[in-house]
Amino acid sequence: MIKIRDYFFSLLLLTLYKSIFLLPFILFTAPSHSQVIIEERTISDGVIHKIIINQLDTLVINLLQIDIKNPDYSLITVKADNKLNAKETTSSMVEMLNDSGYQVIAALNADFFEADGEVVNNMISEGKIIKAVKFTDSPFNSFVNSQFALLGNGKLLIEQFVFSGLLILPGKTIIEIERVNSRTDSNSVTLYNSFQGKTTPIQPENWHVYERELIPTGKRLDTLLFIPGNVLNNPSEITIGNDGFILSSNNKMACYLEREFREADTVKVLLKFIPNYGNIISLVGGWPQLVKNGINLISADSTIEGIIPNFAFRRHPRTGIGFSEDSTKIYFITVDGRQQSSRGMTLVEFADLMIEEGIYHGLNLDGGGSTTMIIDGEVVNNPSDFIGERKVGNCIAVIRRKF
Repeated sequence: MIKIRDYFFSLLLLTLYKSIFLLPFILFTAPSHSQVIIEERTISDGVIHKIIINQLDTLVINLLQIDIKNPDYSLITVKADNKLNAKETTSSMVEMLNDSGYQVIAALNADFFEADGEVVNNMISEGKIIKAVKFTDSPFNSFVNSQFALLGNGKLLIEQFVFSGLLILPGKTIIEIERVNSRTDSNSVTLYNSFQGKTTPIQPENWHVYERELIPTGKRLDTLLFIPGNVLNNPSEITIGNDGFILSSNNKMACYLEREFREADTVKVLLKFIPNYGNIISLVGGWPQLVKNGINLISADSTIEGIIPNFAFRRHPRTGIGFSEDSTKIYFITVDGRQQSSRGMTLVEFADLMIEEGIYHGLNLDGGGSTTMIIDGEVVNNPSDFIGERKVGNCIAVIRRKF
């Protein structure tokens, strides 16, 4: 049986042991925290740039937090060269905005894109549709991917927006519009605007094609009003105007519309997206949504939106966008990768990072060699391509209002 005096003596020895032998260990391990360097700077009122250099995990992270409720700031999406089929560096798109009279605070590369620069998902810039489809051409997920939206009332959303278009002829005949811009299908109706380019695309020689100008005459609520203009017998005959459309139909639909169109008739066009939240000012796609209601979606479902293991679970450079629970703050975020100083992240890790930094809803954007963040005209991250900044399909930017 241990005496009380011996017990207290043993306790004293144990305390001395911890003080003498364990204290140096604690002092040795503490400096390891200094290998995570966090630098913050204020870019302008309500805009904070944070750099995280994690030498322990070999990561370089750039995070920009923007108070989007500040009335001086606007969020804008930009298509390379203002054309559906074009590519530019994010820096070049920023220069274009600056030359147009905007002050660009920051910009981020955005959606995945095809070899010719066409973005994979739907896109709207300053209320104008650049691309609108029901399905993508992605081999991984034919249904549209998640998209980031800014509504006219300032609300922020991440949804899988699906295009829904209607052509309403006199007599209330309703015809479905399959898409705005992008590749057409047989027996369908497509609208083309100035983002398509100067002319409509060449269609297969064996198709019967009927194309016609739609000249804008007004608007009633969310319905656009047009009168038919010239019939296009050759796609190179006419330049697509800034506010008008070319209605393009083929095969069975071409035969039908040739018969139904009258010179003086007013036709109506209804363009919307499902779910229908109303007026979308900016819309840009990504793949996939990473965070919803503060939850890591990739951890919950490793096949969400058709993602594949090589893309999701290997470490790559990453680009993302998100917003806070109260929708007052937007976050731009990049993680460098494929280099000695930064190995990149998996999508699970990227989603966790978003949540740690206050993102309540987050979307993965095009990463890899496309990953680029620009602040005050300077690229602040380190793009992984050996040639430097890559040409991309579009970008998203925070700007001050025009001078």
